[in-house]
Amino acid sequence: MLRSAKSNSSEILIIVPRYFSSREKSYYEFPLGLAYISACLKQNNYKVDVLNLNHYEGIQDELISSKIIGGKYKYVLTGGLSAHYRQIKGIVESVRKLNSGIITVVGGGAVTAMPEVMYNYIKPDYIVLGEGEITIVELMHELFNGNKKCNNVEGIGFRDASGQFILTTPRLPVIDLDQLPWPDLEGFEIENYLAMQKPNDSLYLYINDKPRFYPIISSRGCPYNCSFCYHPLGRKYRSRSVDDFIKEVEYVINTYKVNNLAIFDELLSNDRNRLYEICTRLKNLSNDLHWMCQLRVDSVDEEMLKVMKDAGCFIISYGFESVSDVVLKSMKKKVNKAQIEKAMKLTREAGIGIQGYFIFGDTAETAETANETLQFWNNYKDYHITMGYVRPYPGSILWNKEVESRRLSTPQEQLAFLDQCIYDPPNISRMNDKEWFELKKEVQKAIIMNNNYGEFISSRRNGNNNYMITVRCPHCSEDVIYDNYEQRILGVFKMSCRKCNQSMNMTPLVFDHVRDQYSKNQKVYMKIKENNVQVVVTPCMNPAEFQAMAEIYLTGVKIHYVMDIDESKTGNKYLGIDVLQRTKENIESKCKESFFIIPLTRYANKIINHLLTLGVDINHICRLDEIMPGYLSITN
Repeated sequence: MLRSAKSNSSEILIIVPRYFSSREKSYYEFPLGLAYISACLKQNNYKVDVLNLNHYEGIQDELISSKIIGGKYKYVLTGGLSAHYRQIKGIVESVRKLNSGIITVVGGGAVTAMPEVMYNYIKPDYIVLGEGEITIVELMHELFNGNKKCNNVEGIGFRDASGQFILTTPRLPVIDLDQLPWPDLEGFEIENYLAMQKPNDSLYLYINDKPRFYPIISSRGCPYNCSFCYHPLGRKYRSRSVDDFIKEVEYVINTYKVNNLAIFDELLSNDRNRLYEICTRLKNLSNDLHWMCQLRVDSVDEEMLKVMKDAGCFIISYGFESVSDVVLKSMKKKVNKAQIEKAMKLTREAGIGIQGYFIFGDTAETAETANETLQFWNNYKDYHITMGYVRPYPGSILWNKEVESRRLSTPQEQLAFLDQCIYDPPNISRMNDKEWFELKKEVQKAIIMNNNYGEFISSRRNGNNNYMITVRCPHCSEDVIYDNYEQRILGVFKMSCRKCNQSMNMTPLVFDHVRDQYSKNQKVYMKIKENNVQVVVTPCMNPAEFQAMAEIYLTGVKIHYVMDIDESKTGNKYLGIDVLQRTKENIESKCKESFFIIPLTRYANKIINHLLTLGVDINHICRLDEIMPGYLSITN
């Protein structure tokens, strides 16, 4: 049972990590886990405030300082997945600097997968493992009553008075999910989250000009044990009642004018009859409600897809991972190539879009198995399946195997390996380093050269940064109009047809402000291609992926220098060249008349602005994301 607070005189602050290392606001996945934590605390009479760093621009320390100055809060809670562990540590450090007396509590997959390592690195007062809703209420009850030992609270970690790290008895999964309150939406500024959405922010937001996508789950847990996967909420499958799920949907539709649902269940189709009941109930709510979900390829058939489509489902996310049956078996996926191919075709025939993924580099992967998947992708490149690499995150079978085989005995070694998994996936396959490099190069080339483009018909500005564009779909040949498009990164981007829900590539030249820059950038590019100027590259891509771009765009061009703003990269090798720090002194002494190449990166604008502050002529800067092959002519 949840316990009520003895006193609510002290307040709790939940801080949501900034999921992207930028001081600017951008679209992000709503933190359901922390919102559930907040709701449970409030249900038990605790006062809770929230600072969602994703909703505010500026320096993190200053944002946190403005919130906690004056000693209002005694407790700060935060958390997230392993990929965000440095952001979580940054929050704890900011709080410590401002007020060392505040008690910090960290939860989520990062600490659940590596309790002691993360506890010692992040240095909170307490960690909460696994499902935290009941645990956090019990922990706060003890702390509010002056008991800092908390040994009787299941599912936590802390250091006792003698300095020993303590892990209490693990907490069993919550079986009756209906006992939990719905997420704290008001506290987490859900209205801001919904209002900031644009149809091209994410692969599943395209369905409306003004999407108001609400993330929701109807079940927890996954009994499967894929080698690369980790389930912080456990492997025991549990589901909410359909009544409770639908009531939450009705509430957000009526209260926040939600028009789309992102159902993030790992196994929505685990119970076919339950899925059909959900479909029936959703269909009866509103004809304008659309939704997306995640499914396994071995669970779908023609009848199921027809029922889902009729109920408003417009896109399904599949984790294909590979088409090599050898690799799929090694991954413990319990599916095969034939099932993947069948699911793809049936989903398209049903008029539902596909958000699919291939990940290369499993421990059974060879050059031959990787080529099998890459060839399959090429045969079906009009499906626009995303390609990436296996990342062995903590808690997964692969992580444990790699930690053991690499003899990563110290926390420092394990955290260094985690950084590699996050930023530059390591080669854990059966390929040698040369084969691994060539694979990454060929994957990048395939992505760049995918010529499955929509036909640009027209565009016009509808506000400062918003556009209305008309595109002809290469799949169904329908002309589709999209409004409220805000161009946020340059380069070819994906979009999907609102008639058939299939994906296509689109040139950034649909945006007139890009066209204004394009001819100027093209002239700089042609000057570089003449190969009689000194060339400097920013190392913002994996070397293999940059090599792929270089073989397409920069044949015969010699790279003279590599420069990066990050001092920690100075002296490292990139393309076999020592990295120089990007400073005014280095530019004036070594690269005064050089031409600067910026590869494909979301930070291209920041790099350009920095170069300009260092005195580089804009006519000496070339961004390769504006020199993509396959651009269609502009004929509006």
